[in-house]
Amino acid sequence: MKKQLGLIGAGVCVWAGAAMADPLPVDRDKVEFGEMTFRLMLAGEEKGEMFYALEQRDDVLVLHDGSTMMPSTRESLTAVFDAETLAPRSIVLDADFSRTVLDADLEFTGGKATGLYRIKQPDQLDKTDRPFDLEIPEHTVFRGSVFGLASGLPLEEGDVYNIKWFASLAGAVQDVELAVEGEETVTVPAGEFETIKLHVKAQPENMIYVTKASPRRIVRIDVIGMDMVFERMP
Repeated sequence: MKKQLGLIGAGVCVWAGAAMADPLPVDRDKVEFGEMTFRLMLAGEEKGEMFYALEQRDDVLVLHDGSTMMPSTRESLTAVFDAETLAPRSIVLDADFSRTVLDADLEFTGGKATGLYRIKQPDQLDKTDRPFDLEIPEHTVFRGSVFGLASGLPLEEGDVYNIKWFASLAGAVQDVELAVEGEETVTVPAGEFETIKLHVKAQPENMIYVTKASPRRIVRIDVIGMDMVFERMP
């Protein structure tokens, strides 16, 4: 669904370093915590859904993310990250992409991500274990967290944020640019909203629509180039 399957069919995942990323300037008081549900529209047809929830627990934030795309794609993930620095602490992933099964259990300590990926191709009887060990640059955030934390960014016209995120399906750290690109009125099942557009320049590219009105809400996420849209449900 999210086209980040770098570990499937790959023996080693590496990170090619670039410039140091800056901290992501998220105001947690403006972040939308709680549960939200989106329907998945593909080429104008409803093909699945995404459940997304952020919660605060003491000094950490917890993300629960589950999505399905008919007929054969399913993903469930829980990620824990530091409430102050937004640095990931742990990720647990369970996914099935057209009968290719991918599980991951990762810990982030001491500037490294370690753990285990387990993969089973459709023609295999057992899962293949792939131990994981990767250096994580300072200020790296978890990919999935950005889609919820976007509501806590300043989001002024012309703002650009250069960050690094860890993409769990790719098993890699990637350079990403977030750019505020104007406003748009959007209509989704949850209603009509005046929104600010945040362009996520990554692979794949996304456009996140955040309401202008406070408290800010994420009401639509586009997957650019794929005619795929996640629309907020009531």
